[in-house]
Amino acid sequence: MKKIGLIAGNRNFPLLFSSQAKLKQPSLEIIAVAVKGETQKKLSKFVDKIFWVDAGKVGTALEIFLREKVEKIVLVGQISPYRIFKDRKHWDELMRKIFKNISDFRPHSVFSEIIREFEFQGLSFINSITFLEDCLVKEGVNNNVKVDSSLEEEITKILPLARRIVDLDIGQTIVFKDKAVVAVEALEGTDNTIKRAYKICGPGFLVVKLAKKNQDLRFDVPVIGFKTIKLLKNLGAKALIGEKNKTLILDKEKVLSVSEKVNIPLIGV
Repeated sequence: MKKIGLIAGNRNFPLLFSSQAKLKQPSLEIIAVAVKGETQKKLSKFVDKIFWVDAGKVGTALEIFLREKVEKIVLVGQISPYRIFKDRKHWDELMRKIFKNISDFRPHSVFSEIIREFEFQGLSFINSITFLEDCLVKEGVNNNVKVDSSLEEEITKILPLARRIVDLDIGQTIVFKDKAVVAVEALEGTDNTIKRAYKICGPGFLVVKLAKKNQDLRFDVPVIGFKTIKLLKNLGAKALIGEKNKTLILDKEKVLSVSEKVNIPLIGV
């Protein structure tokens, strides 16, 4: 692979992917399509070319990749559903076609249809965690926080239920306290789910972030970042559990160091 197209969403995921890709394959040319109002401007320092488009301009992104002779594409970073729907009147023809062809507005349905349209033009999407194996949650305790037998027993009890909930394709994050479900992530995202749970149950909760069966890692990667760790510290979380080998840790060294200092175990299951 000599060239790759990058559809870049928000936060640090696009920066991490680009820097790791260049580190592991220095000759790789990265052509980025960045979303106005979502993608960090400093991404331009990590890629060879960058083009800025509005959230609803899927056809424009496709035209850019075809013009740049890109064959492989990676989708990294979230694009806010709010921004997509807010700009509905500015959608291009391809975006309108995509939403006409799907039966529901779940992110899985939307991005699966986008991929189908790109593949029809001869492009293919690669796994979003390509080049990022070192940044994934590993099995067991990832930091140096001691996990006692009562916490181990609690995790064993809640995991089967958590997996069943995640497989319903509602959201990747579930918050538990005393082995009871307090909150399930919807479109509001991980951090807002945690805040909602705290209002209900107070401190001492567990946050579980899992991948569903047959998770499509081309566009749906569970992510843990430093902002979430800070939130867990401030709200008094008991532990953070992530799907081993599928959950990405942004700013991994910082996340592990801070979570260790505040005694929040990060556990891969």
